[in-house]
Amino acid sequence: MNNPMVSIGLPVFNGERFIERALVSLLNQDIDDIEIIISDNASDDETEVICRQYARNDKRIQYSRNRANVGAAGNYNKVFQLAKGKYFKWAAHDDECYRTMLRRCVEVLEEAPESVVMVYPQAELIDEEGRTLETGSDRIGFSDPRPHRRLAKILWSLNLCDPVFGLIKAEVLRRTGLIGPFFGADNVLLSELAMLGEIRELDEVLFRMRMHRGRSMKANPSHRARAAWYDPTAAQKVFILPSWERMVWEMLRAVSRAPLSSAEKLRCGLVVTTVHYWRRFKNAGGRLKGRVRDVVGGQPADQVKQQLGRRGS
Repeated sequence: MNNPMVSIGLPVFNGERFIERALVSLLNQDIDDIEIIISDNASDDETEVICRQYARNDKRIQYSRNRANVGAAGNYNKVFQLAKGKYFKWAAHDDECYRTMLRRCVEVLEEAPESVVMVYPQAELIDEEGRTLETGSDRIGFSDPRPHRRLAKILWSLNLCDPVFGLIKAEVLRRTGLIGPFFGADNVLLSELAMLGEIRELDEVLFRMRMHRGRSMKANPSHRARAAWYDPTAAQKVFILPSWERMVWEMLRAVSRAPLSSAEKLRCGLVVTTVHYWRRFKNAGGRLKGRVRDVVGGQPADQVKQQLGRRGS
């Protein structure tokens, strides 16, 4: 049997509420040459029942279940390690895809130069019932031949990180560190891909990212909770490096292992430190302004400044 054109990896934990919608959107793609690899991370709800039923009814689905929860990083990497396709896509259990998403991404990659390593469509944000909230893609597509310029584009543009659910050349993805066991691992992976080649953006809304209270970052607000979500062993550690600092460190490690010249590695390292700490400074300023607005009753910024000025000390 020939390997499929596209492998879709669907890691899931307690996804009973949304996983059927995700599966239906993937099975209804207008390209047939696909496999869907589900890795159930020891769910204790009806996820297993739902997935096994779909796997019985469609031979394109491969279902496996972990005996214990291995964390998000381990589960995300497992589905890729089982993949046999030329191209690979991660799929979250609570997101959906338009029917033409995979075909359009394959068409672009098949026609693109060898330097293009992944393609992603624009995204729209949806609520728990599937109603469209807004179009909210991170715009990271960039065709500059210089790795440090592509890296800078990524670091300035990432917010929701929806492009990580685009279509990636499997042979290139194998050369990366995949999803690391730390918060922001998707940012690091996209940055590593940008250093390895060009990323293309489809000027079409073909991906639907669901925003809901159970989404991982909302459900795990603290550094320790997020670390444990990626890697359960982190919950037992005495000290956990804060999320932002760990992400910067891992970015620099990705730069060091990239197959680039020493000069280009230096440029990429400077980009990482400069952009990340500038964004950190801006974010800190935004949080401070938010706290000030809360103190004075949510008034506009100019009124806040006037009141603070009148207060003197």
